[in-house]
Amino acid sequence: MAAEVTAGWNVFKEIFPDHWGGFTQRRARYDRPYYDALVEKRLSCGNPDQMGDIAYRCEHGGQGQHLVSMRCQSSFCLRCAQVYVDDWVAQVSKRLHDGVISRHLVLTVPDVLSTPFYQHADALLSAWMRCGVRCWDDFFSTVAHKERKGGSIVVVQTHGRHGPDKPPLPSIATSGGWPQQAQQWVHGGYVPSRMRPKTWPW
Repeated sequence: MAAEVTAGWNVFKEIFPDHWGGFTQRRARYDRPYYDALVEKRLSCGNPDQMGDIAYRCEHGGQGQHLVSMRCQSSFCLRCAQVYVDDWVAQVSKRLHDGVISRHLVLTVPDVLSTPFYQHADALLSAWMRCGVRCWDDFFSTVAHKERKGGSIVVVQTHGRHGPDKPPLPSIATSGGWPQQAQQWVHGGYVPSRMRPKTWPW
């Protein structure tokens, strides 16, 4: 018995053999052996003939065996990227301070900005992450009616499970911060959720 794979993942996987060559012709920055190797590795993901498999068998009267195909473990693979996400979450969890409330928010851009972000990723993505940090500080300063400097972790995700053009910006921020010219941490209280969507576009 082979490991089950969702139909949607198979459909997305079938796009690459048919369109990767044409894509690299139009997007020269991806016409590199590095990306070709990632695509080849991704296409082999879950194929026991190319990646191998692990066989499980019951030693107490069970019949047959269960085959689990090996995965590519590549961050380029939409299915295997979950491994990298889990590792990142585990590392972040170790760095969070006990007793400090942290809030999670995913920021993104309007559809009209998808093309500029794709075409000018080298110039925009780093600055966009800094905007995410500033958004959190402005938001909690507005709520407290005083300037607050908090802590945040912002990561740009250049693709998602469904391959969207709009890159999401997952972020975690402390609920509270350091007042200006103060040496004491101030915890944040009630956070009006309606204010967050207004702060980010600004």
